[in-house]
Amino acid sequence: MSIVKYFNHGFQRDIGKLQFSEVPQVLKDILNDKDLIQFGGKNWSRVEGDLQDIDPELRPMFVLCLFALVATDQCMQTYFKQHYADWRTQTAYPKFGWTRFGLYNENPLKLLSVPEQMQLVDAAKTSALMREFVGFYRTLVADYCHLHAPQLSADLFFSRLLQDEIFSMAEGQVVAAFKQAAPALIQGHTLDASASEGYLLAA
Repeated sequence: MSIVKYFNHGFQRDIGKLQFSEVPQVLKDILNDKDLIQFGGKNWSRVEGDLQDIDPELRPMFVLCLFALVATDQCMQTYFKQHYADWRTQTAYPKFGWTRFGLYNENPLKLLSVPEQMQLVDAAKTSALMREFVGFYRTLVADYCHLHAPQLSADLFFSRLLQDEIFSMAEGQVVAAFKQAAPALIQGHTLDASASEGYLLAA
């Protein structure tokens, strides 16, 4: 099964199997997001429960698709605030993180590293999908920009994403495989956008 076919016909079902936790109403009000829910916990402490009902054969594609959505959500929130409200309206996907006195985003790369560390995914199989995944991810963002945010380009989006401090994390084979393949997310394979204020882990 291709990643595109899985995303369109299996992922939406599987994402509903995550172990969600409610976000306090006061945070929903502050963030103006009445449907906000979260999963994961700090350092994806609930990874085993989150993945227990996902077919082990599909887990590599599941964690890659989940990474794409979480990273996109956090990048939109951080660097493209003018498009974020519409993104949330269009998607309403759960946040990856935890709450204490506020909502804390977790590093999206932990969606790739923690399952490997816990031996819940086959790292070699997941890494082997990376080239296909990068093509899928590029198309996913480009299509979204074309349909919903024509002022935003996929190149600018990925330039911001790949320059963010989350990429200082280097844990495991799958993260390394993604970093190696990631420059292909930007046409011309250059990080040509200057860094701007922002950091994906800031809520």
